[in-house]
Amino acid sequence: MNIKFVEEYLKNITWNLNNQQWQVSGIIDRVSNEYYKFDIRFLKDAPNNQKNKFIEYKNEADKVLFEDDKNWILIDTKEFVKYMKDNNLKEVKLENLLFITDWNIVLPKKV
Repeated sequence: MNIKFVEEYLKNITWNLNNQQWQVSGIIDRVSNEYYKFDIRFLKDAPNNQKNKFIEYKNEADKVLFEDDKNWILIDTKEFVKYMKDNNLKEVKLENLLFITDWNIVLPKKV
């Protein structure tokens, strides 16, 4: 799990360590006053030097956390799942997803 994101950006935190769909809930400090459930699992190694994260269609998380070298990237779970279903996809690259979905939140990593 990516605890660093939680330490940098979340407040009013509740942990849910017995759930594979979401692991922490809270409010994104200085960004929103809404209380969200987050999937903060790390990406897993996949073939061809790729990384992946499996998201179930009935995922209970509100936001799924991804990251690059400089940013935390939160993708809206419902919008993501709808896009995958509507286009009959089993995988999508994060770079493409950022342009296709609207309810993304990109937060700079704090140094």
